[in-house]
Amino acid sequence: MRRFFWLVFLPAGLVAQRPAVSPALPRLLARRPDTTVSVWMFARPTASLDTIAARVAAGGNARVRVVSRWLHAVSADVPATALRQLLQDNDLRRIQPLGRFKLRRTNPVPRTITAPTLVPGDTCGVTPGDDPVLGPSAMPYRQLHLRPLTDQGIDATGVRVGIFDTGFETGNPAFNGITVTAQRDFVYGDSVVRNQSSQDTAFNASFHGTATWSLFAASVPGRLRGIARGASFLLAKTEDVRSETRVEEDNYVAALEWADSIGVDIVSSSLGYLAFDNGFSYTPSQLNGDVAVTSVAAEQAAQRGILLVTAAGNSGPGSRSLVTPADADSILTIGAEDSLGTIVFFSSRGPTADGRIKPDFTAPGVAVCVLTGAGQVRREDGTSFATPLLAASAALVKQMHPSLLPMELRTAFRSTATKRAAPDTIYGWGRPDVAAAAVFPGGVTATSPLPGAGLLTTITPTFSWTVGTVPASATPVTYRLRISRDSALASHIADTALTAQSFALTGALKPGKVFWRVDATAASGETATSGVIGPVVVPPWATLTSLSNPAGMVIDTAQPTFTWKPALVASPPGPLSYDLFVQRVATGSLDFSFANLTDTTFALPVPLERNTAYRWLLVAYAANDTSLIRSQGSFLVVDLGMPTSTLLYQNFPNPFPAAGRDSTCLWFDLALAGSVELDILDLRGNLVRRFVPGPDFPGVLAPGRYGRGSGSGGICDPRLMWDGRAGNGHPLPAGVYLAKLKAPGLLVFKRIVFRGK
Repeated sequence: MRRFFWLVFLPAGLVAQRPAVSPALPRLLARRPDTTVSVWMFARPTASLDTIAARVAAGGNARVRVVSRWLHAVSADVPATALRQLLQDNDLRRIQPLGRFKLRRTNPVPRTITAPTLVPGDTCGVTPGDDPVLGPSAMPYRQLHLRPLTDQGIDATGVRVGIFDTGFETGNPAFNGITVTAQRDFVYGDSVVRNQSSQDTAFNASFHGTATWSLFAASVPGRLRGIARGASFLLAKTEDVRSETRVEEDNYVAALEWADSIGVDIVSSSLGYLAFDNGFSYTPSQLNGDVAVTSVAAEQAAQRGILLVTAAGNSGPGSRSLVTPADADSILTIGAEDSLGTIVFFSSRGPTADGRIKPDFTAPGVAVCVLTGAGQVRREDGTSFATPLLAASAALVKQMHPSLLPMELRTAFRSTATKRAAPDTIYGWGRPDVAAAAVFPGGVTATSPLPGAGLLTTITPTFSWTVGTVPASATPVTYRLRISRDSALASHIADTALTAQSFALTGALKPGKVFWRVDATAASGETATSGVIGPVVVPPWATLTSLSNPAGMVIDTAQPTFTWKPALVASPPGPLSYDLFVQRVATGSLDFSFANLTDTTFALPVPLERNTAYRWLLVAYAANDTSLIRSQGSFLVVDLGMPTSTLLYQNFPNPFPAAGRDSTCLWFDLALAGSVELDILDLRGNLVRRFVPGPDFPGVLAPGRYGRGSGSGGICDPRLMWDGRAGNGHPLPAGVYLAKLKAPGLLVFKRIVFRGK
C-alpha cells in the first residue's frame, strides 16, 4: 500500500529559476523512496496548466486531482521519483504540500434544558410559551434581530447560496420544497451528496452538512425554521469523513470554482484546514491569507463577487488560534457566542499573521437547534453553526439589496454590530443587527463637513449625510443631528430632529473644533448612526491682513489703515459687522474704538502716539452673536526725529518669555552723543550681560533711537534682545534682574522679570 505524506523535500542544488518549495524533512524521501506526496504545483503566469497536468500524469503512478484556473495551479499525488523531476521544472513557480485537516471535537457547553416536550433522539423540544412557528429555534432570530425581515416574508428568494460540507440528506422531509440548483460530491466524484450505502457504510457522513444546511432551509413545524428557505442552493460534498473527518484542501478549491461556474452569490463553509495527519500544520506565521490554497481561493472568490462566510474554528480561547481559510482578507470569518452575547471559550481568536482583525463577526454558536434526522432536532455547539446563521442572514440582506457587493455586505454588518466602536480579535465587530443592516446597508455616511479638510470656508456650514436606499417598509426615516464642541457630545451647539438629510445652521459657529453625529431611525424601528465625526475646524470670523505680524512690526505713519478678510457667512445671520479697537500694549488700555463698521478696510482718523507699542482688535457681529479677533503681534509707530531727552524704556515683554517670544526687547533714546553703557545686572548688582559697549556697539554712540526694528523685519533690533543668558552664553536662573543705562546726564534702572527656560 502507498503511504501518503504531505511534506516536500527541496533537493540540494536547486537553481534560482526552479520552483520554490515549502520547508520539509530532507530525510523523508531518502528513507522512503516509494513515497507518494500530495502537492499543489503553482505554475508561472506564462505556463499552460494543461501542459503541466499532462507532464505530471506522464510521470507514472501520478494522479492529477485538481486543475485550478483561479490559482493557476495543479494538485496531484506524485511519486517521489517524479516529484524530484518536477522540482527542476522551470514552468513551476512554487510547490507546497496538500493539507488535510483533522476536525477537533469540542467539549459540549454545559447547559440546562427546562422540561421541554421531546421526541426520541431530540434535545431541542418545545417549551410552553415558545414561538408557535420557531419554537426552540427562535434564539438566533432574536439575537440577530431577524424577525422584522422574516415576518415580512423575506426568505432569500432569488439568492444563490453554496454550502460546502460533509454531505447533505436531500431526501429529509424537512427540506421539502427547497430549490437545489446543483449538487456535487467532490470526495467520490459523482452528483449525489447524500449518504450512499456503497460509499459510507461505516460513517454518518451527512450529519454535519445536513445540520448546517438546516439553519438555511429546514422546516420542522413548531421546532425549527430555516432562515433562508427561499434561496436556491448549490450543495458541495467536500469533506472526506472516512479517516477521522479529514477535509482535503483541493476539494474545497475545486468546489469554489464549480460554484462560480454555475453562479453563486454566497458560499457558507463550516470547514477548516490547519493540522495534518502526520503532525505537520500551518504555523501562526503562515496564517496571513497568502499561503494556504483555501485562503488564496477564498480571496479569489471575493474578487469575483462571491461573499464567502467561513468558521473561525473551535480551537480557542488562545490568540492566533484560527484555521484556514479564516485568515483570508475579504471574507467573513465567524466566531461563536452564547445566547447572552458572550464569546464561547472554544471560539478561535485572531489576529492573522499580518495583524488583521479576525474573526469578523460573531453569531449564536451554543445550543443551536439543528436538524439531525427525519423529524429530529438537537442542540449543537460550534462555530460550524454560527457560520450558516450569519450566511443565511446575509442572504436576506442580499434579497433586499441585490446589487450589494461582498465588501458592501460586510460594511452593512460592521455598521450595526455590537462591537463596531472597538472591534477586537476576540469578537471582531461582534454580532450584527441584521434588520438594521438590511434597512441601512450603507449606514449613515457623513458627506459634509468632514475632518481632515483643513479650515472650513464658512462659519455657517450645512451639515449633510446619506443613508442610501431604504426599503419602502422602513420609511419615513427620521434623523437626530447633534453638534458639539467635545467628542463626547456632552454640550450641544445644536440638537435637532429632522427628516431631511441636511441641516443649514441659522447661527454662526464660534472658531475652533466642532464634532457632530447623525442617528437615523426607520419607521420600522431600526437604527443606524454615523458615529462621531470630527473634529472639523471652524475658521476665525475674520482674518486680520495688516499690522498682525506675530514678530511685531514698525511703521512710520501715525494713522495706519487696518484691513481684514471675513469668513463666509450665510444671510441670516450675516452679513458681518465690526467694532475696531486699538490697545496700548504697556497698559492694556483701549485708546481708540470705532463701532458698527461694515467695510473690511478702516483708516484711522486720529494719530497714534509715536514710540509706543499697540495692538488692534476686531469684534465681529453675526446677528446677536460676536467673536473677538486679536492681532497676532504688536506694531510701533516710530518717531523719525531726533530724541529730545535720553530715556530707557521698560523692556517688553515683561515678564518673559511670553506670548511666543523667548527674548525681551531693550529700547533707549540718546539725546546727546557720548559714552554709553547698557548692562543686565542681578539684584546684588553683579554684571551678568553687557550690550553696550560690545561686539555690536562702540562705547561712544551718536544721538538717536536704539532698539527698534525696521519695517516688516520686526519691532525689535535683534542686537538689543536679551534671551536670559549670561555674557558667556550660559543660561541664568529665573528671577528678577535689572537693566541699567548709563549715558551723559543719566543713570537709570528698569526691573526685568525672567521666568526661566
